[in-house]
Amino acid sequence: MNERDEEKDASALEPRAPQASPTELAVAFGSRSLQWMPIVLRLSWRTPPGILLAILAFVVAQQGWLAPLLGLTRPAEITLGIVLVAAILWMTEAVPLFVTSLLVLALELTWLAPALAIAAPSATLFLNAFFSDVTLLFLGGFVLSAGLERTGLDRRLAQTMLRRAGRSPNRVLLAMMLTTALLSMWMSNTAACALMLGLAGSVLAKVPEGDGFRKALLLGIAFSANLGGIATPIGSPPNAIVLRYLQAAGHAPSFGLWMLLAAPLLLVLLAVAHVYLGRRFPTRVEEVELDGGVVVPFGRPQALVIVVLALTIIGWLLGGALSITPGTVALLPVVVFFGTNLLHTRDIRTLPWDVLLLIGGGLALGAAIDQSGLAAWAGERLPTEGVPALVLTAIVALLAVGLSAIMSNTAAANLLAPMIVGLSGAMPAPLLVVAAFACSLAMPLPVSTPPNAMAFGFGMKADGTRGELAARDMIIPGTVMTLVGLIALAALAALWFPALGFP
Repeated sequence: MNERDEEKDASALEPRAPQASPTELAVAFGSRSLQWMPIVLRLSWRTPPGILLAILAFVVAQQGWLAPLLGLTRPAEITLGIVLVAAILWMTEAVPLFVTSLLVLALELTWLAPALAIAAPSATLFLNAFFSDVTLLFLGGFVLSAGLERTGLDRRLAQTMLRRAGRSPNRVLLAMMLTTALLSMWMSNTAACALMLGLAGSVLAKVPEGDGFRKALLLGIAFSANLGGIATPIGSPPNAIVLRYLQAAGHAPSFGLWMLLAAPLLLVLLAVAHVYLGRRFPTRVEEVELDGGVVVPFGRPQALVIVVLALTIIGWLLGGALSITPGTVALLPVVVFFGTNLLHTRDIRTLPWDVLLLIGGGLALGAAIDQSGLAAWAGERLPTEGVPALVLTAIVALLAVGLSAIMSNTAAANLLAPMIVGLSGAMPAPLLVVAAFACSLAMPLPVSTPPNAMAFGFGMKADGTRGELAARDMIIPGTVMTLVGLIALAALAALWFPALGFP
């Protein structure tokens, strides 16, 4: 018997797998086909129309149909086409937002640069805008946030404030809101909201179902995360985008001045939100039993983060006097945290690079609008001459709120900032700051901001069953806070900005 015969006999002795029925084969084929279905079929309903509209905008600009109608130069027409493509994709979210930013940069380098007669090496104008000092500033903020989270200092701060607040529901709500706003000033409002919602789970563990305190606490955390981002240049992406335009105009406020500009608005709106939520959602609970949870022991890593955080804040506050840009100061936590192995390579991979790319795309878009002459063209045709400053401020704030309510507030700032800079007969600096603040005030819907969406999804079951909040629980308070915020912002721009000598 040869080797092949032995193999046949051995295989004959092995148990054979049962033959699959035609039905089982069809199911198996169907499950295998799902491997390619995500690429073709599992698309949002907004993707096909969004992409088609973007392609249409590109074709219209490419064919030169806009220039004779609007009186545009060829570079301005191309830039308008890029703006339309970006606006459509950002509003429909047909593709991830950061993909649109990269597309903006690609179109500028391959489509706009030749029309401007810019040589390839000189096209770095758009690349420099894409990764500017402001982008570096936000990178440092993200690294600081990662350091606080890694060492447990964020949770320690939150729990310390809760212990000092006492057990009264009113005081617990205030403490949670203040802590959320404080964290949101220095870290992503999404991260701050996620942390505080985690603590909210333990706070609400012994609060009866249906009690008003449950809704008030969740909404208070979401609204405070939105508002806290107003207070510092690194608090939210719209702040960073606007800061870049202010730097180009020579009216950029220092880190400390920005905080002074925002402080009254933040404090007033936090107070209004606290009182309003407490009265709209009354509670029957007299005392809240707090679950302390596990606190990371204080050691050298925690001390290092505190020292670096303090030095970074001091550098941001005093950098102007020392001729050091905020982005340069932001390198301190990046170098120290990764240089001392407090953070590792895997941590830098988990940073929200999509947000940085989104910011960069908006800044590159602004550079194109300025260089192509589109900003000057728009400024000449917008009827701003003779319009009272308060009316113009109100229009900008309403536009910012309206756009941010239906799309990413970062994308809204990307679209509005270059338009504001191009306005004729108007001081752009205060309007830019108003636009940045207003982008953070848009919170009427669950989809308006990530903190709103996270609070709305709190307690939601896997089968989609409603969680703690119904849509009306957020829409009505969110609309009230947005309207109050707009009124307070108008007063702030009219009275507080001039009092501080800004611009």
